[in-house]
Amino acid sequence: MRTEVYEARVERLAERLRASSVDAVLLNNPANNMYLTGFFGGTLLIASDGTGTLFSTVPASTPLAGRLEVVEKLGRKDSFTLALDYLGNRRMALGYDSLSVDHYQQLLKMAPAISLVSVKEMLYELRQVKSAEELEVLRKACEIASAAVDAAREMVSFGTTSSDLRRAIADSVYRSGAELASNPHISIGEDTVLNTNSNPNKGIKKGDLAIVRLGVKLEGYTANLSRTFYYGDNPPERLVKDYNSLMQLIEFIKSSVTPWSPAVSIYDKCRAVALELRLDPSTLTTFGRGVGIEVEEPPFIQAGSSDIIKENNVISIGPDLLLPGRYGISTTDIYHVTSSGVKLMTDAAHGLTTH
Repeated sequence: MRTEVYEARVERLAERLRASSVDAVLLNNPANNMYLTGFFGGTLLIASDGTGTLFSTVPASTPLAGRLEVVEKLGRKDSFTLALDYLGNRRMALGYDSLSVDHYQQLLKMAPAISLVSVKEMLYELRQVKSAEELEVLRKACEIASAAVDAAREMVSFGTTSSDLRRAIADSVYRSGAELASNPHISIGEDTVLNTNSNPNKGIKKGDLAIVRLGVKLEGYTANLSRTFYYGDNPPERLVKDYNSLMQLIEFIKSSVTPWSPAVSIYDKCRAVALELRLDPSTLTTFGRGVGIEVEEPPFIQAGSSDIIKENNVISIGPDLLLPGRYGISTTDIYHVTSSGVKLMTDAAHGLTTH
């Protein structure tokens, strides 16, 4: 990202602080710090006038080094303590995104005159709508994730192990210049029911289902994707029916996602469709979730959500179907929310069977 992008983000945050009478924010969430400075980690102090300081116990690199003061104390255990030492016991309204119990108690002891205000939702709101630069990075990440899933599909055969699939995915991702957000999730056979990772040496046999789920990280942004494969000639009729019902539900979720729709309303409407398709909502995971710097971030399309879908959100759609005693199915894709609906960003091949 260009320096001007980070400059504009800090200015937008400072404007929000001034409007909310918060004097400054102290941010510990690495994703928030990455969004504002390009540095994933440390503790970030931003004042309502737009000035700030980045505290770190490891070498810190940020495009805003000319604007932000960077305080490095290499080898220290906690950048939060560095920030508290700098703040002192000022009387001020201090915003925070996350505080551990230890940090909270430390702050009360060292700076009792400070009043705390949660700005977690403010930061998520700033991050939720993606810029043109962010969308371009996410498109590239989606392309790389799609290619990696297709590489895994090509590997599926008798005796292919969980470890074989992970190696194929890693090779595809790293050759593309990206990195894995985490170790790819591979479930084979009965492991798909509990949505658990299979033993690295577990091999695929005829009649097995295999779930492949991965996240690709590129320039700090993550694209996650999943597919379910059946190895064999003729998948059971009940499996095909469940798979097709899940795909119908996903299509309906996609058609329901439009800008300024309350996420909970989308969930309620799609839950009713799930029941019509004879899919028990208790066997389905979250219908959709935001994608960006974190693997999961607002908006969440689920029961009780207070999120609003906005234009230029990027959303992963596709609930997992987990049927106890039978199997699990997972098929997710990433979409860009436009003024006229959603636009597919991932293009990995669909289809239950591999041969």
